[in-house]
Amino acid sequence: MRALVVHEPGEAECLRLGEIGAPRPRPGHVVVRVEAAGVNPVDASNRADPTWAGIDPPYVVGYELAGVVASLGEGVSSVAVGDGVWGLLPVRGTRWGAYAELVEMREGWIARRPPALAAVEAAAIPLAGSTALQLLDRLGLAEGDSLLVHGAAGGVGSLLVQLAAMQGVRVAGSAGRARRELLAALGVEVILDREDAGLFTAARERLGGPLDGVADLVGQGLLARSLPDVREGGQAASIVELSGDYEEAVDRNITLHGVLVRPSAATLDRLAAAVEAGALRPVVDEVVEPESIAAAHRRLETGHGQGRLVLRIAGERSSRIRIPRPNKVGTSPVTRKPTRS
Repeated sequence: MRALVVHEPGEAECLRLGEIGAPRPRPGHVVVRVEAAGVNPVDASNRADPTWAGIDPPYVVGYELAGVVASLGEGVSSVAVGDGVWGLLPVRGTRWGAYAELVEMREGWIARRPPALAAVEAAAIPLAGSTALQLLDRLGLAEGDSLLVHGAAGGVGSLLVQLAAMQGVRVAGSAGRARRELLAALGVEVILDREDAGLFTAARERLGGPLDGVADLVGQGLLARSLPDVREGGQAASIVELSGDYEEAVDRNITLHGVLVRPSAATLDRLAAAVEAGALRPVVDEVVEPESIAAAHRRLETGHGQGRLVLRIAGERSSRIRIPRPNKVGTSPVTRKPTRS
C-alpha cells in the first residue's frame, strides 16, 4: 500500500511517498481504509524528531483520520466492514500512522463518524476535538462560568470555543487581528487582540469579574501571565509546555492541568453528538494531496493560517468545507471550497 514514510527524520522533505506492507487486523483491532487524515503540529514534531514519541525509522506520522472499515480482527463488535468511521491514534508510541492508505487501530480508538460530515471534515476533528473536550472536562466549568482561551482561532481553539459555548460557558478568545471574523463566526462572546498589552484585564472586565478558567493553547508564558486575573480556586489548563512563574497558582489555590489527549471512542461519540446537534463544525483551512504534504508541513511550522489542514488520501475531490454561522447553533453552515498547495 502507499504511505508517506519517514526513513530519516528531518525537514518536511523527508516525508516520501512509497510502498509499505498492508496491515492485517489483530484480535480487538480493525483496519481502516483512510480517506483523509488531519495534519497537526505533533505530526511535524514527530517527523523531525521521533525520540519523544518513542519510535524508530521507518515510520508514518498522522494521528487522526476518517475512513471506512476494511477488515476486522477477532472479537470486534462495535463496527462492521464498510462502516464510515473516524479515529484517533496515540501521539506517542504509534509507528504506523494515518498518512497511509490503510491503518490498523484498536477498536476502542474508533467510532462511527457523523453522517453529516464529509471525510475531509471528519478528519479535522478527532485529535483537536478530543483534546478540546478532554481539556474542558478537566477544567470542570459550569454553565455561566467564564473562560479565557489563548489561541482560540487555531485547530484546537476553534473547536474548544464551540464546545465551551455548547456547555453554556462564557468565552473570551484571543487571536491575531486577521482572525477576529472567524472568532465571531464561532460564537466567541468577547474577542481580544492577542497583541494588546491589556489583554488579561480586558478579558476579566468584559466578562464581569475574575475569570473562572483559562486555557492556553499557544505557550509563550501566556498561562502564567493570565493567573492574576483568575479567581481564587479557579482553573487553568495547558496543552503546551509550561513556562513562567506559577507562584500565583500556589498562593491562590488555582488548579493547573496539563492535558495530553488520549484516544477514546467514548470521546468521539460525544463529539459526534455535538456535530449532529449542530453545535460543532470543523474549520478546515486547506485540503492537500499527498504530493503536497511537504509544503503543508512547512506552512504548519510557520504557524500561519487558521483552522485545520487535512490530507486527502482517497475519495471525492469536490468536498466542500463547512464553517459555522455566527452565534447560530443548528443552522446550515456556510461553505467554501478547499484550496490546494
